[in-house]
Amino acid sequence: MITLIKGSWVIAFDGEKHRLISDGEIAFEDDKIIFVGKNFNGKPDKFINAKGRLISPGFINIHALANICITHFRIDGLTEGGVIPNYKEMLMNIEDPNYHLKGEEIKLSSLFSFIELLKGGSTTIVEITAFGTNGLQPPREQAEEFVKVATDLGARSYISHPYTDMKKYKNKRGETEYYHEQEGGFKALDAGVGFCNEYEGANNGLIRTMLFPYMFDACSTELLQETRRKAGELDLPVHMHTAQYPAEYYESLRRYGKTPVHQLSDIGFLAPKTILTHLLYTSLNPTSQAPGLPIGDPRDIRMLAESDTTLGHTPLVWARIGKTLHSYAIFRDLGVNIGIGTDAWPMDMLMEMRWAITTAKIVEGSRTAVTAADVFNAATLGGSRALGRNDIGRLCPGAKADMLIINMSSFHTSLIDDPVKSLIYFGNQDDIETVIINGRTVIEKGLVPGIDLNKLSERANKVNQKWKERNGYKYPPSFTYTLRDS
Repeated sequence: MITLIKGSWVIAFDGEKHRLISDGEIAFEDDKIIFVGKNFNGKPDKFINAKGRLISPGFINIHALANICITHFRIDGLTEGGVIPNYKEMLMNIEDPNYHLKGEEIKLSSLFSFIELLKGGSTTIVEITAFGTNGLQPPREQAEEFVKVATDLGARSYISHPYTDMKKYKNKRGETEYYHEQEGGFKALDAGVGFCNEYEGANNGLIRTMLFPYMFDACSTELLQETRRKAGELDLPVHMHTAQYPAEYYESLRRYGKTPVHQLSDIGFLAPKTILTHLLYTSLNPTSQAPGLPIGDPRDIRMLAESDTTLGHTPLVWARIGKTLHSYAIFRDLGVNIGIGTDAWPMDMLMEMRWAITTAKIVEGSRTAVTAADVFNAATLGGSRALGRNDIGRLCPGAKADMLIINMSSFHTSLIDDPVKSLIYFGNQDDIETVIINGRTVIEKGLVPGIDLNKLSERANKVNQKWKERNGYKYPPSFTYTLRDS
């Protein structure tokens, strides 16, 4: 079946870069794009009039939380909860871990999160999770539920079973130390590899897999080297949280005498199809000077560029707590591939791109340091490069039919000089009317067929609150609740 869409603007790909076509057309047959331009000569079976709309390639969300996340509630601080266990508690957690969500809660959490991702413009979802346990690996049902929900919704997804082999604990002096459980870590890695072997290519190729050693400071050198070996053997992407906190950075200096990036380079971990998320604390950051190097030295950044390792950039979740990347412009200028991810809720790729460009301009003190085109490229072409693909993140013949129809006629986007700038600076996920993945319409008029979004949100919030109560988290209220009208 051939579908033809005519829009006021089409962001097309010419083999090297995106370009804009006014009053453009795009045609796709089944899961492949067959025409982008003007005046399609074929005979479509279906025609979509998208006047006043922008036809965009779908966004590749390079770091997306696929379960309910309460981190947005912690923005203004935490009054109770989040305490690092003592040594005895930590060992008990490894032997008999508690799982954050189970059974129906995982199912509901996954459905809510994947729908939020689709509504936010993500047509390729590089899934992460809030790990889901205080042990070395989450329950397998978690990743399996992600596969099921992604399959049911038609989402293109990269899904993993995460693992670590080190856990933090507080010693008797109140200092943070790490316990290394090598055997348990390698078993967890084997479980991750087993998951990949079972689900790689599922749902006619829409489900792909990757290896996910969860955090740099919670993974030993041996575990990371074995991860790299397995990834090479199976040709899988690798994903890891890296250099995201000062404590992690200084633990790397204590443990290895090197920055996290330098250590990963020396053990051969950096490589194409490797995504290091966050990278806030590198030799470039003036607050994390590397041993023997001047403040702001770009050596770490060059190591990333030379190895074709990708930065997974999630600016909003860090801006909320007063932190930002140093610096987007220099990463880009030195040749590092950059992808954009949303991390925590809400998973709105337009909002995330706006925060990426805004925080980058603030860091550099220049309105021209980073442009709308830069972050749009990162959210599309940067993501496809990170995954080693040339058939997503672009609209051109032969590419997958992953695209968005975005309303540019709303009052807040109606003053248009450049539709890409208007989209990124002024748009939001409510402007995304239609989401098409692999030729299938998965979001239409902002809705998911057969899903009552209001009821889903109510149920999801109840799960979220139960999670908070079970784990003893309390947050300072914005205002004190009153018991009577005044």
